[in-house]
Amino acid sequence: MMRYLKLFAVFFRTSVQTDMEYRADFFTRIIASLLGLLTTVGGLSVAFQYTATIKGWSFAQALVLLAVYYLMDGLIETFIAPNMRQIMEQVRNGTLDFVLLKPVSPQFLATFRTVNVWRLANVMVGMGLTVYTVGRLSLGVGAAQSVNFAITLVAGAVIVYSLWLCLVTITFWATRIDNIEQIVWQAFEAGRYPIEIYPAWLRGALSYVIPIAFIITVPAQALAGRVGGGFIGISVLVAFVAVMGASAFWRFGLKHYTGASA
Repeated sequence: MMRYLKLFAVFFRTSVQTDMEYRADFFTRIIASLLGLLTTVGGLSVAFQYTATIKGWSFAQALVLLAVYYLMDGLIETFIAPNMRQIMEQVRNGTLDFVLLKPVSPQFLATFRTVNVWRLANVMVGMGLTVYTVGRLSLGVGAAQSVNFAITLVAGAVIVYSLWLCLVTITFWATRIDNIEQIVWQAFEAGRYPIEIYPAWLRGALSYVIPIAFIITVPAQALAGRVGGGFIGISVLVAFVAVMGASAFWRFGLKHYTGASA
């Protein structure tokens, strides 16, 4: 474990050195994130002018949901998406061979070697909104809620990672699946609003087909005190099953990778 932590630290440091050439992108990303945040908050404000709650969600709790959305979006674009897109490109070019030949886990090296540092802007926006919501809107958050929030947030990130890993593994058979990524992002966009507002069939799809509920809604519910310990356990279980299944699928896919030498 220590070996992989040290290796990830090297990846992070190298990515920072590479991205320092594009510092303006960081500030541009913050501005874009803030504009998107203002637009969404404005829409929520209009809706809550006519009602105190929407499907049991208060305005403060809806802001927590939005904060989790920005946190998760930033984590995806910083740590997960850059690597997964790179894998798809390398499979098409046959250059994934250089990853597989290294004396380290191919899955770890392929999925954690690149960090898009400037995308941390969304994480900062999400953290700022979380602090504001908890501190200014009288959401009483105790130690138990904080721990549950951290657990479900990590579980959500693991589920996203697993979903992406399954998608990129499909490239071992179908080399061009870029449009599938867009389908996932469209579903992810739906997660910025309470999942209870959607029809039953769509709630089911966003919970079990593309588990957006476990990625965004459950962490927000944990922080807002709207979910019990049993559901926290379910989130952890779903994350564990997802990552084990995705890893097994990845290893199966590697057996069908022919590489540049084929």
